Amino acid sequence: MRGLPPGVKVTPMLSQYLEWKEKYPHCILFFRMGDFYEMFFDDARKASEILDITLTARDPDKSIPMAGVPWHSMQPYLARLVRAGCSVAICDQITEPDGRTLVERKVVRIVTPGTYVPEEAGTGGHLAALIPSGEFYALALLSVETGRLEAGLFPPSEALSILGSFAPGELLVPSGFSLPKDFPLAGEFFLLPRPKEFFSPLSGTRLLKQTWKVASLGTFGVRDDSPEAGCAAAALRYLSETQFGAVDHVRRVHPLLSREHLLLDGATAEHLELVDEEGPSLFSCLNRCRNAMGKRMLREWILRPLLHADPLKIRHDSVEFLLAEGDRRRSLRNLLGECRDIQRATSRLSLGTGTPRDMGALRDTLRLLPSLLPLCEGALSPWIKDLPDFSPLGDLLNEALEEDLPRNPASGGIIRRGFDPELDEWRAVETGATDWLEAYLERVRAETGISRLKAGFNKIYGYYLEVSRGALSSVPGDFQRKQTLVNAERFVTPEMKTFEEKMNRAGEEISRREGELYDRLRQEAAFFLEGLQALGESLASLDVLASLAEVARERGYVRPELDDSGDFFVTGGRHPVVEQILTDSPFVPNSYSLEGDGKRIVLLTGPNMAGKSTYLRTAALLILLAQMGSFIPAESARMGLFDRIFTRIGARDDLARGSSTFMVEMVETASILSNLTDRSLVILDEVGRGTSTYDGMSIAWAVLEHLAEGCGCLPKVLFATHFHELTCLEERFPSIVNLSMAVKEEGGEIFFLHQVVRGSADRSYGIEVARLAGLPRPVLKRAFDLLKRFEKEERTGSMARKKRPADEGRQMKLFDSARQGILEELAETDPDGLTPFRALELLYSLREKSREVLRNENIPSS
Repeated sequence: MRGLPPGVKVTPMLSQYLEWKEKYPHCILFFRMGDFYEMFFDDARKASEILDITLTARDPDKSIPMAGVPWHSMQPYLARLVRAGCSVAICDQITEPDGRTLVERKVVRIVTPGTYVPEEAGTGGHLAALIPSGEFYALALLSVETGRLEAGLFPPSEALSILGSFAPGELLVPSGFSLPKDFPLAGEFFLLPRPKEFFSPLSGTRLLKQTWKVASLGTFGVRDDSPEAGCAAAALRYLSETQFGAVDHVRRVHPLLSREHLLLDGATAEHLELVDEEGPSLFSCLNRCRNAMGKRMLREWILRPLLHADPLKIRHDSVEFLLAEGDRRRSLRNLLGECRDIQRATSRLSLGTGTPRDMGALRDTLRLLPSLLPLCEGALSPWIKDLPDFSPLGDLLNEALEEDLPRNPASGGIIRRGFDPELDEWRAVETGATDWLEAYLERVRAETGISRLKAGFNKIYGYYLEVSRGALSSVPGDFQRKQTLVNAERFVTPEMKTFEEKMNRAGEEISRREGELYDRLRQEAAFFLEGLQALGESLASLDVLASLAEVARERGYVRPELDDSGDFFVTGGRHPVVEQILTDSPFVPNSYSLEGDGKRIVLLTGPNMAGKSTYLRTAALLILLAQMGSFIPAESARMGLFDRIFTRIGARDDLARGSSTFMVEMVETASILSNLTDRSLVILDEVGRGTSTYDGMSIAWAVLEHLAEGCGCLPKVLFATHFHELTCLEERFPSIVNLSMAVKEEGGEIFFLHQVVRGSADRSYGIEVARLAGLPRPVLKRAFDLLKRFEKEERTGSMARKKRPADEGRQMKLFDSARQGILEELAETDPDGLTPFRALELLYSLREKSREVLRNENIPSS
């Protein structure tokens, strides 16, 4: 065998393992051996490191590394491998071991980062396909855990924004294709190259029509033979390949329309901390959801806000209704908390990975509908319309299933007693052997008059009846003699033979019959599959709406007024996340006034720590909240609908791709300026911070001018900067208004008021912030002295610069600090304490430093 260490003895079992491993070389092979899934060689080494399990060996020479996990509890291990980016091939035993022949095994499914649907709650199973099509991208998104497949054609920036929000575990692309380098999340997707034929619009359309038995994909709103149809088929084909055809829960393709959602690229989602699972985020702030479906839906609503007023009105009406109806809201939330994750359950059952507990999840949720649906009258009725009658399925599952269900179908105990006579008979045989024998003995004693008749069992004859010699004359003719003893004879009867055969078959028959009944229940559930998927979506949406209403009640949120004005007016707006985590002081609200064709650009100045970034982020989050259907933290709000939110906030490197902080900043800024519309909100925080002062200020100035008059549209802009020189642009451009963060100085100390006021800041208070941060006192004193000196030179040096045009640029003052450093070094030198060699070395050093200063000042050093 190829790749084996020398001297390894290839047993029949190992040969079987290597055969399957060769078919799936890129997967970790879970090889079922009794109660464990075993891994060998490199798979074992890799898995032991990721899973932190013991690495052992199959042979005494330790030439066959081995690691294993229990088959009945493999799910947690599988989840960890998938999170680490691994694909796993599940190779199961398909025959029972008999101790004589090799057990047959077969790979039954492949688990990948884009197709794995966990048994427990969590987000998983996000698969996408992307192909270029002329100047556009065709895109398909497949949520494996819900069975929802979407596809559409978009401009590149929009396609990449949607892709970033969806966050697929795997992305199918044509061979040779790579994501644009300026796409912020390009390095975070696991790309799966496939031949271009894999995405063929013609064959893809044919596949989808055959799968769903429709004459045209136009039935679903998708064009036949279109690139998006080819993308959708590629995603479905890949899922079918990994799940060996078990994709019945994907019943249609939904059109993914351009300009249907407010677009958030990956950088914006990261800057605004929307769905961060490790720390405070907008998701954690809004999450009062009572079940896993609602939490999943809340994440989707946050990342895909709506762009049209009508569906938003339905969401806002629902939140307002639940906010006013406190008793109804509490009752609804209590029932939603008892609902199980039927979206995941139906998907797992369709994929063939479901368990009896998934079936129990359907039953437990359907039980709640008679109490839950009447609560959804009035403004909530749009969320439950067109749902089918689930009572036939609910009644069947209630009658058929045990209350406490096992995780493994082979464990038994799935079907309730009394549901199926045949199963009950076999169970009675298995559990009632003693009772049956006693009853049979009593009947035979009565029929034969043999009062001392006994029953017994041995391995040779099985079950028997024992008759004393004195009673042999009363033995009926159908008794068959099997054994003669000194004082008795042993007999068997036809009924006892039948009973014995049943006892021998009971376990096997119980397993067979229960499996048949369980499969029938799965088929019945599959008949309701589309209705169950719609029910899951309805329950998830209701859970999100009730959560939003609960948050609005707790924190005093108000309904935003949405119109077509293009304005953004908010009174007393608050940052939802910061407000929630502030426990020792109240949040200071601020207002916003951005006119669609008037004062639409805010130039915000002020010191660090005064709240500039919070003010910027608050605006974006208020818009996002309003357009996802939530009430917002404010006193009042009136706003138009935005189509994109762009952010350039914070400093971060992208070292893996060789990009510095400044390069990342410039790439993100360039992307923003290339994709602006009249309905965009642009948030820029400290553009130009990553380079020299005058380079940075020049770039920031040019960007602001471009936004004011050169971009060809009228976006709303919040622009924070420390370059106070930019504030003069308010006089040049009517669209710009200067705002600043208020600061109070008292007793030699400063206090940040976190309040936005009209006008510009007169200083940055950087040294005061450094003092608050705990810099040593000597450093602070030195910084203060230098600041005074630089400010003085700034005032007195302007005339000198007029006389010497070559010296223009305030960078010159930095060379004065170099001069000062040379003087200080010389003043601190003790000539008497220097050796001749050290004195000469110091002299050369000071000479080189002096020449460097003169070169920078363009003064000859001869």
